Amino acid sequence: MELHAPDYIILLIDDLERSLTFYTQVIGLRLGHRSEEYAQLATGPTRLGLYTRRAMAQVVGVPLHPPALDAPGCELGFKVPDVDAAFAALTARGAMATTPPTTRPWGQRTAYIRDPDGHLIELVQDIGKP
Repeated sequence: MELHAPDYIILLIDDLERSLTFYTQVIGLRLGHRSEEYAQLATGPTRLGLYTRRAMAQVVGVPLHPPALDAPGCELGFKVPDVDAAFAALTARGAMATTPPTTRPWGQRTAYIRDPDGHLIELVQDIGKP
């Protein structure tokens, strides 16, 4: 057996409406489909799903606790052409700022925001090594 690229990533969230509003209206992703407590965003070959924590807990049979600000559940990374502009636009639309745009020694400029459930979202711009 050999695993390759992930087919989908599912974020466990508390409030599907709130998360859909964030990912479609703040981030600008398009809704692919929705079914009860699950929604899938149209993000290309690797799809991004949103599933309520309550519904997933029923599926796996154990309680699932939300991430904490000091212990995020995951990080999503999005390449952007201009990190400063993307960070300014997203925070102006209501995204929670976490780390402002910073030039990294490995040849990228990055910034972090959070979604309503505390998941980290990294904005990444390749700038080349100095």
